[in-house]
Amino acid sequence: MLTYAILGVTGSTGSSLLRYLHERPGKVNINLYARSASKVESLHPYVKTAENIRSFVGDLSNADLLKSCLRKVDVIFSAVAQNYNEPGCSIAQRTAHSIVFALEALRKEDGPHFKCPILVFLSSASLNPTFSEATPWLLHWVLERGCYYVYGDLKKSIEYLKERSWIPLITAEPPALTKDISRGYELSQEEVAPGISYDDLARGMVQMAEEDGGHKWVGKGVGIKATGDVKINFLPLIWYQVVGLIAYFSPAAWKVLQRAGLNP
Repeated sequence: MLTYAILGVTGSTGSSLLRYLHERPGKVNINLYARSASKVESLHPYVKTAENIRSFVGDLSNADLLKSCLRKVDVIFSAVAQNYNEPGCSIAQRTAHSIVFALEALRKEDGPHFKCPILVFLSSASLNPTFSEATPWLLHWVLERGCYYVYGDLKKSIEYLKERSWIPLITAEPPALTKDISRGYELSQEEVAPGISYDDLARGMVQMAEEDGGHKWVGKGVGIKATGDVKINFLPLIWYQVVGLIAYFSPAAWKVLQRAGLNP
């Protein structure tokens, strides 16, 4: 049986991945990595009794624990993400460095028998010129600034991962994410719709890792295009952008909002 690792399992993307893999007919072993066991169990009570799920609880900086989580896995789903524009944010870079450090250690231990797992790394359609060129210029201007620090963090993390050519990397590049049911999707390198549900993102990420034995999408940035009528709640997205623009133009004012508890 194949073994998949999910990093960031208590977030919206990681939760959707775990739920989908647990509920679908084709079972796999799942190594989940999270900082809080109680949060995992409150979101996913079945984790306590599922025989095919192992939990690894700790910070990603715990090199030995992460190495244990990734040992002998076939696919790594990196769903560790930040969607608010925080000056100096580096969560994607820290995640990428932790993954590489653990894989390098396993590579050294296993020697010629080492088989590197496929890494499906969560990114954004906004970073793909093919997808972003269809965005109206004013919206593109707003997104570039309202998500400036998040996008910068993602860009650096992906550049870092691509430099490790021995890692079979797939970057999952969704448009705006929303909490909706699965409405249907397709994988695309040509275009994406304005939004996609977390559930369809999860299904798309799994398809990327499994299609043609996991070879079809390696080395590529892959969009997830909604094929159904996705219901998007625009108010939270607008608030994210307003606060993100404040962070871009006035980090000091952003810190005031943070102290007041008004940041997303």
